[in-house]
Amino acid sequence: MAMPQRDNAIEALKRLDALLEYAVMHGDEEEAERIREELRRLTESV
Repeated sequence: MAMPQRDNAIEALKRLDALLEYAVMHGDEEEAERIREELRRLTESV
């Protein structure tokens, strides 16, 4: 994986992790599940 692609993937993971934490803290399980699915797709493509 090229460096810019890797850097973009890392930044996306960080962003999604923060969004997931926020959704869980605020009890939005539907949004949390959507974010978990997006995280799964992203980690499978890396």
